Amino acid sequence: MNGDDETYILLLLSDSNLPTGAFVASSGLESYMKHGFGSNDPTTFIRDSMASYARSALPFVSDAHRLVSLYRELEANQAPSKLLSDIVTLEELYETMTLNHVARRASKSQGVALLTLYTKALSPPSSFPLEPDAKRVHERMSTFFAQFKTMVRREDAHGHLPTCWGALTAALGLTLGALSLYMPTIIS
Repeated sequence: MNGDDETYILLLLSDSNLPTGAFVASSGLESYMKHGFGSNDPTTFIRDSMASYARSALPFVSDAHRLVSLYRELEANQAPSKLLSDIVTLEELYETMTLNHVARRASKSQGVALLTLYTKALSPPSSFPLEPDAKRVHERMSTFFAQFKTMVRREDAHGHLPTCWGALTAALGLTLGALSLYMPTIIS
């Protein structure tokens, strides 16, 4: 994927009208301002939130992205069971590290929205003509996302934002470098 395509997709994903669930949480900005810490200037809050996100969530984004990218590029038609198991392991660790129940709930809401976004809006329709390699990737990613969504519905997986964001962007073919500059919880 070229840089212009990556930029275009990232701009689409940062559109505030996109139903990603970002509206469910402000990452604590309202409380921060209400308690007088911001003195009407959210700059410090945003800087601190970005630093916190970089340390707490980006490792999970990176690991999920790496796992899905490797699976995406496999030549053989392998079931996504190993990938799903690895993603669930990441999710369990993130669940354990996210102590605040409100943050957990917001992360899950946004993650599930990203899974739905891929299946309903970002994957090509089955009637769309694709080259054989692109068709193979599409089928592989569609199977993975369908099974992952089912696991989340059955509560066999959490569907946290960092793992879903890493999976979504890898499925779309975005590079880790491009997406690391994009922080969905802060920008949205």
